[in-house]
Amino acid sequence: RGKGYGRALLTSLVERAQAREVHVMVGGIDSTNAESIKLHEELGFTHSGTVTQAGYKFGRWLDLAFYQLTLTTPTDPKEG
Repeated sequence: RGKGYGRALLTSLVERAQAREVHVMVGGIDSTNAESIKLHEELGFTHSGTVTQAGYKFGRWLDLAFYQLTLTTPTDPKEG
């Protein structure tokens, strides 16, 4: 933790998505994981919804927060 591996990985994923003309990236994060949420927000992701009690782990229910990043691609979208 704190070595920048997560930032490097997520930045690389965003770059690869842009190169492949992906339009939206979505991350699902444990809603109590403040560090991951902060990282996603710093890279432009915004909160787009939460599923409450989506999973049970470590003796408690966890909420799943969704964060999305809308990319400028594709440059020429097609239907279907």
